[in-house]
Amino acid sequence: MLVLIFVLGLCCGSFVNMLIYRTAINYKLESYKPCLPAGRLKVESKRSVCDFCGKQLRWYENIPVLSWLVQKGKSRCCQKKLPALYPIVEMGTGILFIINYQLSIINYGTILGIVAVTMLVFATVFDLKYMILPDFSTIILIITAFLRLVVVGFDWGYIISAIGASGFLGFLYLITKGKGMGFGDVKLAIFMGLWLGWPQILLAFYVAFISGAIVGSGLMMFKKLKRKSQIAFGPFLILGTVVSWWWGEKLIFNLKFLMFN
Repeated sequence: MLVLIFVLGLCCGSFVNMLIYRTAINYKLESYKPCLPAGRLKVESKRSVCDFCGKQLRWYENIPVLSWLVQKGKSRCCQKKLPALYPIVEMGTGILFIINYQLSIINYGTILGIVAVTMLVFATVFDLKYMILPDFSTIILIITAFLRLVVVGFDWGYIISAIGASGFLGFLYLITKGKGMGFGDVKLAIFMGLWLGWPQILLAFYVAFISGAIVGSGLMMFKKLKRKSQIAFGPFLILGTVVSWWWGEKLIFNLKFLMFN
């Protein structure tokens, strides 16, 4: 079963790679390069195409990880170097699917978790590359959280957590005039509150701010980042969400045990 879950994760990772590319084109962050075969019109296909020449890919050119390895990290049609990020995203998504499966039971938790993991991986990579959290992925995450809340049983605590989390980041967004916090992060916090509830949302923020501070300080120390430079905060919020989602209850229990014993 774990093999099937991993393969499903690889396929969803491949979908994430495609979605990142097409979303970047839609946001005009990348340009689409249509193929112009002799005597034919340009190819306009909804199927996967080469990043460089726009030629439609064959099925065997689109097998997660394996195609990248067999083709030695190059496109088959024009021999251009393909990003190593492709197999990394696919493998990473597969591993996250296995973790989600092992920490869930075979029910809505696994199914909705698959949707959440897929969209969180997409949001993480897209924000790292382009410093943007697309609205459609955040909306899908919020809808997924609402569905989970409906199935589990409606609890106003989750709604209050969502409002509080979004309001807190919204306040930081206002006082920093958008320099310390993007508005996409404010909207992502709605999902975080709905998905995690209280007090897991506090742990998520703690992990996000601590990890963000450590990485930011490290980048400045090695002169990879200037003091006034901005870094994407979405990936740290997502890291905090995942840690709190999968291990939050145990971490909070252990913390309380240490504090009161």
